[in-house]
Amino acid sequence: MKIKVKDVEGFRELIVKKGYSQRSFGRVLGISESYVAQIANGIRNPGPKVAKNITDVLDVDFGDIFFIESVAKANNRYLKY
Repeated sequence: MKIKVKDVEGFRELIVKKGYSQRSFGRVLGISESYVAQIANGIRNPGPKVAKNITDVLDVDFGDIFFIESVAKANNRYLKY
């Protein structure tokens, strides 16, 4: 499964509205500014812990800014249902 940002423009706006630059937001989260930029631009997906920290710092619900994309391997004979 992948955690993805629903609306990258809205996510970047939310960061600014909460009073953060990407650098200061990264510092609060304990991640690099480049990692924040990659998430904010939809290039990289946050892990569960980072996504949870983001929602806590921004004071929003997970579903407000993220969605979970299921990734199934159709040809994987070991896939269990």
